[in-house]
Amino acid sequence: MHNSILNKWLNTNQTCPLCDSAQGTSIGPCDACREDLPYQQLGCDICALPGVSGRCNSCQNQRPAYTRIHAGFTYHFPLPQLLHRIKTGGDPEPLYWLAQLLARKLADKLPKDSQLIPVPMYPVDQLIRGFNQSELLARHLAKALNLPTPINLINKRKRTAHQASLNRAQRRRNLHQCFSLSRTPPERLILVDDVVTTGTTVGRITELLLQEGAREVSVCTLCRTPD
Repeated sequence: MHNSILNKWLNTNQTCPLCDSAQGTSIGPCDACREDLPYQQLGCDICALPGVSGRCNSCQNQRPAYTRIHAGFTYHFPLPQLLHRIKTGGDPEPLYWLAQLLARKLADKLPKDSQLIPVPMYPVDQLIRGFNQSELLARHLAKALNLPTPINLINKRKRTAHQASLNRAQRRRNLHQCFSLSRTPPERLILVDDVVTTGTTVGRITELLLQEGAREVSVCTLCRTPD
């Protein structure tokens, strides 16, 4: 009885994390803010590049190693600001409701027989931040979709420059021999990341997974940038 009363009180006294109104819901934003989020509506059939119908020129010229990228949102306001706050402010709580919204959008699209794995961080960087946002996103997503608990299979064994400051060729060189596996991977995997820009990181990890025995790798990302 006490728990049901408490849960009812919590669900009716939510504050929207985006506009601070008292109209928040049990999964975070108020209805108006949730409807205004930049959901991915149109994107490349392979890499999810926003605004593309069919396959983008890059995927037509050279298909990536992964099967396809499933993106929940495009990287537009307020998501860049929100993710920056998560990463620099030490507040991972929004990842919970973001994962719920992502699960709602992609529930019918993600392969059901695949194991979730997060894109790793360099251990020192994760220690400084206090968490790996991709790992938390994967765990929340697994619970929301009733999938197996994500596995820590990939290791990032060297510290790299931030990919955002590099061009496509530099990004690939930056990740050379950057990742390793702790064991033989399952046959089917869903690689989870918070933001995909050029797809270089998830592409490099996919190549490694396929080399080591995986048969199929899909990617699930919260946000896809316009590249």
